[in-house]
Parts: sequence; C-alpha cells; structure tokens
Amino acid sequence: MAQNEEVSPAPASAPTAGDGVSAETGTPNGTSGLSSADAGHDGGASTAVRAGHGGHGAQGGHAGVLAALGIVFGDIGTSPIYTLGTAFKTGVIQPIPSDILGFLSLIIWSLIIVVGIWYAIFIMRADNRGEGGIFALMALAHQSAPKYGTVIAVLGIIGASLFYGDAVITPAISVLSAVEGIAVYEHAFEPVVLPLAIIILTTLFAVQRGGASKVGGWFGPIMLGWFVLLGVLGAKQLMLYPGVLAALDPRWGISFIANAGWHVFAILAVAVLAVTGAEALYADMGHVGRSAVRKAFAVVVVPSLILVYMGQGAQALADPLHGHDDPFFQMVGPSLQPLLVVMATLATVIASQAVISGAFTVTHQAAHLGFWPRTDTRHTSATERGQVYVASVNLLLFVAVIAIVLMFQKSEKLAEAYGFSVTGTMVVTSMLAFLVARGVWKWPLWRAIPVVAFFMMFDVGFFLSCATKVLHGAWLPLIIGGILIVVMGAWRMGRLKLAARRRHEGIPIKTALSALRSPRIEHVRGTAVYMMEDPAMAPRSFLHNLKHNKCAHQQIVFLSVQTAEEPWVEAARRITVEPLTDGVVMVTGRYGFMETPDVPGAVKASEAMGVHVDKKDLSFFVSRAHLVEGDEGGIWTWLRGLFIFFYRNQADPADYYQIPPGRVVDLGAQITI
Repeated sequence: MAQNEEVSPAPASAPTAGDGVSAETGTPNGTSGLSSADAGHDGGASTAVRAGHGGHGAQGGHAGVLAALGIVFGDIGTSPIYTLGTAFKTGVIQPIPSDILGFLSLIIWSLIIVVGIWYAIFIMRADNRGEGGIFALMALAHQSAPKYGTVIAVLGIIGASLFYGDAVITPAISVLSAVEGIAVYEHAFEPVVLPLAIIILTTLFAVQRGGASKVGGWFGPIMLGWFVLLGVLGAKQLMLYPGVLAALDPRWGISFIANAGWHVFAILAVAVLAVTGAEALYADMGHVGRSAVRKAFAVVVVPSLILVYMGQGAQALADPLHGHDDPFFQMVGPSLQPLLVVMATLATVIASQAVISGAFTVTHQAAHLGFWPRTDTRHTSATERGQVYVASVNLLLFVAVIAIVLMFQKSEKLAEAYGFSVTGTMVVTSMLAFLVARGVWKWPLWRAIPVVAFFMMFDVGFFLSCATKVLHGAWLPLIIGGILIVVMGAWRMGRLKLAARRRHEGIPIKTALSALRSPRIEHVRGTAVYMMEDPAMAPRSFLHNLKHNKCAHQQIVFLSVQTAEEPWVEAARRITVEPLTDGVVMVTGRYGFMETPDVPGAVKASEAMGVHVDKKDLSFFVSRAHLVEGDEGGIWTWLRGLFIFFYRNQADPADYYQIPPGRVVDLGAQITI
C-alpha cells in the first residue's frame, strides 16, 4: 500500500452522463482545452450564467462603495505617486505646456475609455455568477464557445501567467515609490529608503497567513481618505496654473501622440502606468459587486485621479525648474511631506495586499480547473468565502518581490518593467470578451467586431509599447510569465495524457462490479468510499482491493468530485446519487472553482439521500499513480519530467479533499506516460 496513485482532482475526471466529450479522456472531442469534465456539468443542468448578475459580495450602497475602494482600487489609486514622475525622469515629457497637456490628456482619456467604459461598463457584464477574473471569464467563454476550447485554454494560461508577473512587480514599485517620499523631504534619508521598503514588504507578506479579513475593515476608510486627499491636493495645485484644465480636451492627447513619431511607444509605455489597475475592477468584482465598483469609480476614483494628475501638471508648469522633480510629493510643503509619505505608504500596502490576495485566488482557481497542481489552501475568513491563503505562493512572491526591489532599487527603474504583464492580460481579456459577446450577450458580428476592436486598439497599443521595454526591464515579467506558461502547459498536457492512459488501461465500472458476485470475494463489515479518477472507470484502488485482498465492503460508495465552470454551486445541486447495484452507489459531488472540495461533507450529505454509511467502520480509499517516463517523443519529451516533478510534489489528496488522515487507505500502481 505504499506506492500510491493520485485521486485526480475533479477537472481531470471524465464527463458524466450527458456531458460532451472530455479532452482528458482521449475521446473523440479531445480538442477541447476546457473539457466538460473540467466543468463537471451534469447532463441536464447547465451552469447558471447570468450576464446581468451583480456579484455575491457587498452591494452598491455606501458600504459596498467603501469596500470597493479598499479592495479594488488600490493599484490604480496609487499610480499618481509615480506615473508623472516617471515620465519626467525618463525624459518622455519635458516641463513645457505642449508635453504636459498632451500627456495629461492621454492619461485622462485612457482612464475614461479603458477603465471607465471598457472595463466598468462592458467587461464587468461578463460575470460568472458574480465572479470575475481571467479564469472566470475563460470558463464563461468556454460555455459560450466550446468548439474553441483549446484556444480558450491557451489564452487562459497566458493571461493567468502574465498576472503573476504583475503580482510580483506591483508590491515592489508601489511600496518603493511611496517610501521614496522621505528622500524628497530630506535627502539625507535616501540610504534608508531601500531597507525601509524591504521591512514594510517583509511585514506585509508575514501577516498574510492571518488573512486580510482581520484588517480589511480599515482598507475602505483609509482608501477613501486617500482619494479625498488626492482630489484636494490636485484642486489646490490647479489654482497655480488653471490653464492645465485644457488637458480635458482629448485633442491635446491625439495631437501629442500624432506628432510623437516613434517616440509614441515610449509615451504610451509610461502612460499605461495610470491604468494598470483596470484588470482589478473585473478580477475583484466578486468581492463587492459590480454596482459598487462602478459607483466607486464614477463618484470617487476617477474625479480624484483626474484632479491629482492635473494638479501635478499644474505644479510642473507653474514651476518649470523644480516642479517636475518628484511632482507628487512636491504638491505639499516640507512640513506636510512626512504625513503624505505615511498616507502613501498605507495606500500602497493596501494596493499590494489586493494583488497578493489575487494571486492566492488565481492559484486556487487554477488548481480546481486543472491548470495547476493541487495546492495546500487555507480559507482565512468565515464570512468571505473566496478569501484564501496559499503558503507556497506567498513564499515565492515574497522572494521574488524582495529580489526585484534589490535588483532595481528605484521606482523609475522598476517602471521600465511594469505594464508588460498587465497589458498582456488586458489583451487576453479582450479576446475572451469577444467570445462572450458573441455567445452570451448574443451580439451579431457587425456589432461585436467594431466594438471589441475599438477598445482592443488601446490594449494592443499599450502592450506593444511596453514590449519595447523588454531590454530595459520588461524582460522580468516576460521571463516570469514564460516560466509559468511552460509549467501550466506541462501540467495541462500531462493531465490529458494521464487521463487518456487511465481510460486506455482501465476497466468500466459496470464490468468491475460483476466481480463482486464471485464466491472468491469475501464481503466484510463497514463502508468503503472509493475516490473516483474517472466516473466511467473503476477506481484502481477498488480493483487492487478485489485482486490482492479478495474482499469488498458491505456498503460501497464510489465518489466523484467534479469542478464546475462556475464559482459556487448551490447546495441543492451539490450532491447526486445513482444506485449501481445492491449496496453500491455512485455519489457525485460538484464544487465551484472558488470552493474547496469537502469529501466527508459529501458523504454526509449523501446519507440524507438514502445512502447507508457505517460511520463506525468507514474507510476512504485513495488511488495514486507512480509515474514513469515512456518513449513518446516530441515536445512532450521536454515537458514530461516537469509534469512528473509537480505531480509527485503536489498537495496530498487526503488533505486536499479534507479526509480525516486516520481513515485513509492509499493504494496505487505504476503508470507510464
């Protein structure tokens, strides 16, 4: 019983009756990247996708708006600390009216068009039962266009991989740019900036284990105060040079980039820093609701951001010699700069917290949807069901963030690396949104193509501009994203091949049940729960028990855990029971990609549906695979070793499925892939 074979997580399982054909079973429709098996759909019940659903979190009232400010807008709300300063320090613009008005107009209208219209109005319509983010959108796109399953899966892998690049850079550039404010107050403090930023970041990652919910109640009020402060400071500076209000005219921005020539790429590569939080509106929608995000953006966020950007521009124009030197912190006098540094640091910590929590959530979703190995995940809030902590991700992010802070040391240098990941994810989001527009919103081509193409023009423009910075720092998120694309691709391909091998070598469950009638099989007391790898095939642990132990329990439960293409599954749809023969039942437990499977809970729920369970003598049989390399060549030769490594080191299935350790029996066999 030592060498073990995995209980394949639900996404790897074969389809239930009525499903399409699973990509992972090697059956005819195997081109689908996100198979019906991954979805875990039952034959008759389609996933409840409502394009107009507003999220399960806080609603659009005052409390919801406050929550949205604390959770959603930290990244975009801290961009004014470094965006305009980076433009001046890198020489993208000079402190002259034509440059400043043109650049400000570009920022303002990018905020309005990309963030306000494309994301807040259009993209946020594509909610998957209230949840947003790249995997929620990917699952939604697959439901609307299953024939493009492989393409959708590839896009999802690329988008998620690039997200991690953003998750590494955002805390580094945000905290570093805020702490640099103390050097503006007193140049003698400059040597302290780097150590202080590292201390703050170390503390931030150290407290992640406790969960953001314990301090999350403070996030909203602090960020509200932050945005009010931005608006007040910007309005105050406008009095110095009211002519900067001309930047509200989009013609300044259009003229600026039209006359820039090849320099336009450098301009856009910095301007994108002002909209890097756009993806957060969609990704965090499930926490607070769509209405709250929209109201917070329209009423608080965009007015404050426009004011503070124009205020910095007014200051630079009013004082061309010194006003552009760290324009954000120069908006207040020396006596108030320490207070501004403290507020900026608090805001950047909150922004970083949101990105880190997002990385945990994406990993959790990826594992359930079959794009990442099983991970040890801990829920950190009794009230916020989507709030999780992944220790391995926290450690890797911490090491990566500290490493790049030490590598780049200054925020303007980090700005060269920033934007590539975010804009890449934005491009992927727009491509998936097109499929949703056609399949879910039922837009005709004459409407879908021009609308998506118009907004995607901004995404692609920003992405290409950031790509020009590859040699100057953008290589970092490119490498991070590339590594994760390889890992996710290897994992996905390996699972497909493993599932196909199991199907090829396996025995149909109805055929295996005939062995129970053999006089050589002794029937013993108790209930055995066999974890299913494939609902159509007999579990290897069951076959081994019959072959080697020559026994079977009086009550046998075959339990299939499946992950749905929706974030949450209602209790009424959670469990289904199918009698197979006397004393033998098939129990199917369905969980959303935001949930954690609870096998003991599924067994308990099945009792209410007539399944007899001997609680005193209950054993859970888990199958594992000992993988060995086969002879297949091609690209799989390079990815096979990586898949086997992660397969052997993923989270223990008993822990993952919350099975009591004392009741687990591991049985396994060798499988060649």
